[in-house]
Amino acid sequence: MSSSKISPIIPLVIGVVFIGAALTGIIVSLTRGAPDEDSGSEQKVAVRAQARKVVQAPAVPVKKKTPTEDPIEDIPPEVSEEDLRRQTINILLMRIGKTPPRLDAEWLVNTHQFVRDTNSLSRFFGEYMQLGKKRSIMLERAQLRSKKILPQDPRYFISQANATFVAKENTETTLLKGIKENLALALYKKQEEAEGIENVEEQFMGIFFKKILVMFQMLEEMALKEKQDPQPWMKERVRTLEAAVTDRYFRIERRKNLARNKKEGTGNSIAPELFRTDRLEKEINVNLLELGQVYYEGAAREYIDREKHQYYADQAFKVLAMVYQRSHSGEALNLMREVNDIQRDYLHRLAKTSWKRAQLAVAAGDVAKADESYYTATQRYLQCMSQAVETRRELMIREFRVLKQEIAEWKAKKKSARAAGG
Repeated sequence: MSSSKISPIIPLVIGVVFIGAALTGIIVSLTRGAPDEDSGSEQKVAVRAQARKVVQAPAVPVKKKTPTEDPIEDIPPEVSEEDLRRQTINILLMRIGKTPPRLDAEWLVNTHQFVRDTNSLSRFFGEYMQLGKKRSIMLERAQLRSKKILPQDPRYFISQANATFVAKENTETTLLKGIKENLALALYKKQEEAEGIENVEEQFMGIFFKKILVMFQMLEEMALKEKQDPQPWMKERVRTLEAAVTDRYFRIERRKNLARNKKEGTGNSIAPELFRTDRLEKEINVNLLELGQVYYEGAAREYIDREKHQYYADQAFKVLAMVYQRSHSGEALNLMREVNDIQRDYLHRLAKTSWKRAQLAVAAGDVAKADESYYTATQRYLQCMSQAVETRRELMIREFRVLKQEIAEWKAKKKSARAAGG
């Protein structure tokens, strides 16, 4: 067959077929390669995202605590008021649980400062008896001069004291003369009638203590207003409150003993004989609550004498803890919260002071002083943190960790010095 007879269309068709096959292969190869490329890009994006996460929140390796390390954890940044209240109550209840559970003669001796037993109570009343007797002698002389019968009823002298309370302008002199002397005279006359102070009825003794306490409180407030030292009148308030508590305690004990002796051998209960002691027990709680308030006020305004500041706060907590143990008083618990804050802040200041003292000792090369001060600072921090709620404890924990790191560096320095023969 000659070439002239071959159709020119055939080469064209063959070329189109080859071109189509090539294009098909290219498309197939591209189609198969696309998923691999997309998968690779997705893996790269995931790796980059994971890298960003690692940069933002680096993983912290968990370190097991040894028995010598302090088990203090990080504190959550936000705590509700209800959580704070609950934490504070738990702290207070734990501290209250470590105090004596009942009021007895031993508690009076260990807690009271001025009137703690029958002897000191007798001395307290003896001062008022002496003052009352002096006023009684003056009254008798006045009666002889005037040739008139002057009032002798103890209630009259109480009314005279009441008149002084409501006077428009009172001074220290008018309060002491118009109230203290008249009440002393009333008590002296009353114990003469009853043949002994221990036989004076409880209602009269309650009136006597209440009015004497109001007078001393007025004198204390007057001193503060005039920018004078209120300490003497605060001392008298404490002394009078202690006398009131001690007097009621021994009255209850005497009544119990009389009831036991009366019922001894009969097999009958002494409970009916003691029904009136409930009122005395409540009065003890009232007086103790006021005593705790007085100590709290003293601690709150004492900034110069740190030992006195601490003593007042400690006394306030002891007394208020006893009130709570006896009556579960919410008022006592609320006041203890304030006292706890005072004690915690005071311990925090002591901790920082000891820390500073340790740093000065290190700079001076005084090893013994540095060791002692670091130890004291550590103990103070642990004490104040145990009395702090979470939000307040956070700052203390940060400071404490810095202190621990500094102590570790100090120990390493001492060790290297010993190794070098220094």
